[in-house]
Amino acid sequence: MRHDILVIIVTYNAMRWAERCFNSLKNSTVKPDAFVVDNGSTDGTQEYVEKAFPNIVFHQSKKNLGFGMANNLGLQYALDKGYEYVYLLNQDAWVMPDTFEQLINISKNNSDYAILSPIQMNSDLKHIDKDFIKRVCSWNSNPDIFNDLYNQEVKDVYPVKVVMAAHWFLTRKCIEKVGGFSPSFPHYGEDDNYADRVHYWDLKLGIVPTLRVVHDRGDRITTPQMIVHQCYIDALISLSKPGESSKNKIKSIIANFKLAIKYKKIQPFRNFCKILNTLRILENNKAYSLSQSCAFLDNGNA
Repeated sequence: MRHDILVIIVTYNAMRWAERCFNSLKNSTVKPDAFVVDNGSTDGTQEYVEKAFPNIVFHQSKKNLGFGMANNLGLQYALDKGYEYVYLLNQDAWVMPDTFEQLINISKNNSDYAILSPIQMNSDLKHIDKDFIKRVCSWNSNPDIFNDLYNQEVKDVYPVKVVMAAHWFLTRKCIEKVGGFSPSFPHYGEDDNYADRVHYWDLKLGIVPTLRVVHDRGDRITTPQMIVHQCYIDALISLSKPGESSKNKIKSIIANFKLAIKYKKIQPFRNFCKILNTLRILENNKAYSLSQSCAFLDNGNA
């Protein structure tokens, strides 16, 4: 069975996961087309993909475009070729045989949802991804999820504020309205910003509790460097968020300065200065994304 769906995978030294990731497409009950953007792998990823999966459209980038801009190439390709659905799949992730089939059916019955995601699991398929639990399945995101699970009255879809783009099922309507990922986010934060823009256009993000997929990122130890970088990303998200209050914007900027004092490190202060120096660019990108259909897909920013 073949449906009108394009899977986009961005690779960078992906050989650790490549076989499981790409074979999951081959084993799918719905046979998708695939568009791969390689960001400059040095571990043989390119050779493996082109040899093992010759029907995949493969794009070799001359430089590392990051997650967002690389995916934008695939999103533009999907629009140009007339695909009705797009699935963003991380290189360290894979789907179940019925994932696409079920999502297509659920999407048809829930047309107000622009983005859907199955429950993202660890590779053992026994534990839900920690960030997915904390951010997506939280009470703050949707208080009905736990109530319905407890009462065994699970719905097909639950609206949520944000969901990680390791597994994103997007409709064509979503891409035509929201566009692509903002160049304000070279690495991390792209999906949060995109979710903010989805909500701005009165579209919905949802999770499908009856479907499971894998995001094999394992248990990552949180280091001070990671906290510093996340604080920087959080500031970019806040500054780019439609309708965000000036108070919250200022708080997000100051947080980087506070981390410099807390950790006695220079990088948070550098981030603080970098944010101040790029405020105009961030505001211009935000204004553009809110004024144009297909933002960041139909101009030089992409």
